[in-house]
Amino acid sequence: MKKSHDYPKVSIIIPVYNMEKYLGKCLESVINQTYTNIEIIAVDDGSEDNSIEILNEYSKKDQRIKVYQNEVNRGVSHTLNHALKYSTGQIVARMDSDNIMVEDRIEKQVAYLMENPECIVVGGQETYIDEDDKIIGGTRFPLSDKEIKRKFFSFQPIADPTSMYNRSKIPSEVFYFDESLTVAEGLDLYFRLFKYGKFANIEDSIILYRQRQGSLISTDIKRTFKFISIVRKRAKKQYGIRPPFMAGIINFCQKIITSILPIWVAVKINDIIKKLTVKV
Repeated sequence: MKKSHDYPKVSIIIPVYNMEKYLGKCLESVINQTYTNIEIIAVDDGSEDNSIEILNEYSKKDQRIKVYQNEVNRGVSHTLNHALKYSTGQIVARMDSDNIMVEDRIEKQVAYLMENPECIVVGGQETYIDEDDKIIGGTRFPLSDKEIKRKFFSFQPIADPTSMYNRSKIPSEVFYFDESLTVAEGLDLYFRLFKYGKFANIEDSIILYRQRQGSLISTDIKRTFKFISIVRKRAKKQYGIRPPFMAGIINFCQKIITSILPIWVAVKINDIIKKLTVKV
């Protein structure tokens, strides 16, 4: 893919909250993508550090960066919707402000969508890094639509920061993040998109995913799984999606683990299960 201007514009949406330590590396990885027909919509969610100053400085260097700010902290779902409101691309790519894009991430995913017009969501593999950028692991998410959709009741088989959406094939009233969900907002959107097209992951690692101590999932796994359970119930009752039998068993075990065991034990077991299911 040598002529990016012959391909559709990609809106890269980035919610930002107190990420001054990692934000520069994130933005550098985005503006240096091999695919250049992009706009970068960054929304600061009422950060209390220097995140907004960093965003404004980068927007002066690269006119493709558009910066917006919530007056107060509103949460990731509202912030993503805020970014979507100002995005103009036919394709939307999600990015987290503490992660790093592989330089040809956008190029590879756009190529996949162009070659597979029935696909509306494409993700990819992740390489895990720690707070000091040291590689500590990776994923092996399923590739095919059938396998991906079968896994959503067991774990999330498309990682949010790798997700790219062919917006032109999704009804506008469907493409939003539920602001009542402080986590699992991506999972809810995936379920709503099931009937509109195919899902896929590319084989390559396209994101350096930063695993930080103190992140929401690691510190409050019981609350996180509560929202995941709400979304999965909604998928069955409102969206009419039937989970595979084994997924139901796994889901039940997850409920037991997160409701009965101490948080630190639940986190450890959750990490083991994830490594067994998606680690390379």
